[in-house]
Amino acid sequence: MQQPDHPGELAHAMRQTSFTSLVDGARSLAGHVLELLPQRPGQSVLDLGTASGDLAMILHAARPDLAVTGLDLAPANIAAAQLRSDEIQFVCVDYLAWEGGPFHLIVADGVLHLVEVPAAQLAAKLAGDLHPGGLLVATVPDAVLRNHLLLVLRRLYRLLPKAADRLALTVAGWVYRDFSRQELADRLLYMRLLPRLFGSAEHAAFAAAGLHLEANPPWPSLSIAKLRHRLMVWRRKT
Repeated sequence: MQQPDHPGELAHAMRQTSFTSLVDGARSLAGHVLELLPQRPGQSVLDLGTASGDLAMILHAARPDLAVTGLDLAPANIAAAQLRSDEIQFVCVDYLAWEGGPFHLIVADGVLHLVEVPAAQLAAKLAGDLHPGGLLVATVPDAVLRNHLLLVLRRLYRLLPKAADRLALTVAGWVYRDFSRQELADRLLYMRLLPRLFGSAEHAAFAAAGLHLEANPPWPSLSIAKLRHRLMVWRRKT
């Protein structure tokens, strides 16, 4: 079941959002996160799936009073992030096994739909890592027809040999000239993944865990091949 958009200014602002690079996307998401955080010291933020730390560092630069933690499963990502900042805590660990919370806000950009556990287990973990009244902000693909069709195409693409990736990378380089070859190669990996789509079952699981969906506006995509995403904002019940 499609959830309604939040009727307020946040949803309107998000509908006007656009960006043309990964860093632009991080800046835009950080701007929305900062709007949601109270202007008082002592607020803690978890950047779940931080990669090389762009979002975490933008948040810290804008609000040095925030206690920001960046978490990622890839050692290379965390090593790169740690070289860029020694003022943010970066941890390399499996989030589901980690006990580092709770936080006032958790932000997950393109991450939750890749976690391969039942939705109820993921929702319970996220809710448990939030203070009562805390916020979960995530970009996730929704269960619309276009996304279902794209997953069918991905299943077909998975049948192709790895050599097809080189051709796809070349074509992507012609189309997306603002991206480096490494950035395109990193994104190409997702073409062989079959993530979950956030539909009625996921919404029900998150609601059962005490996470109330407050906003659900569309989120821009950098690529026509990317699943359509929405920016979902949940609040843990007090």
